[in-house]
Amino acid sequence: MVCGVLWGDTPFPVPCFVLTHSARENLVMASGTFFFITGGLAAALDRAKKAASGKNVLAHTPDVGQQLLRTDLLDEIQLHLVPILLGAGCRLFENTSQASRELQQTKVIEAPGVTHLRYRLER
Repeated sequence: MVCGVLWGDTPFPVPCFVLTHSARENLVMASGTFFFITGGLAAALDRAKKAASGKNVLAHTPDVGQQLLRTDLLDEIQLHLVPILLGAGCRLFENTSQASRELQQTKVIEAPGVTHLRYRLER
């Protein structure tokens, strides 16, 4: 699932399902199609899973990730850390829940200018 602003052509060569409150026509691009879902998180996730045919479904943006965490529908978190301090933005885990969640680190890749981290959520 992808939620956000669209700029030109998309880097996502797969169907993308955008959670929105405003209905609009599908956006067909050379690299993929954006489907705008007004039926909420469960409807968007259902459509994305069907389109993925058993493959992974990716969620982008803090808001969608927080919704998936709150509803216990997230299996894994991938973080890409870049050494830049931002003065503003949306906190990734701010609106999830009061309960702590255990994360099991499954992968770390260090590269110049970025560290890639992968965690599995413990149930």
